[in-house]
Amino acid sequence: MKPCTNTVELAVAQKADLVRYDIDERLTLAGQPQPEDWAALAAEGFAVVINMRSDPERATTQQRSAEAAGLRYIHLPLPVYELEPEHLEQYHQTLAAEQGRVFLHCRSATRVALMWLLDRIVYDGWSREQAEATLRAAGYDDDAMETFAFCTDDYFERAAAASNR
Repeated sequence: MKPCTNTVELAVAQKADLVRYDIDERLTLAGQPQPEDWAALAAEGFAVVINMRSDPERATTQQRSAEAAGLRYIHLPLPVYELEPEHLEQYHQTLAAEQGRVFLHCRSATRVALMWLLDRIVYDGWSREQAEATLRAAGYDDDAMETFAFCTDDYFERAAAASNR
């Protein structure tokens, strides 16, 4: 089993060296954007960038760059592993409140995919297979899917333990 971290090497299609997975016309899951990416994202029609990395200094710099490009910026620092139901609730509420195209990123596009997968299952009633099939269709590979499976099991074990307290 792979550890539940965002250090998985993903062999994916890249656009301008930015690792990204277009889930649908509204949402893109991605790795860390570079300074030159902000204007391109705005030109592509994104309205908001949500950063799930925990580094506040980097987030401050990113916010200035994103807003200068005309993007709304949200810093939503969620853990890489040991996710709890309140983390998923935070994620769900943040995304539910947003209008327009959303560019959701972490370092490698793993954490954002895991949160998306869990959100589909818990809040939208998707089967795990449906959510995994969508991630595969977007380009996530077997290694990523193995990580998501481990982390999903871990999340549901934590949620069950929390509800028994």
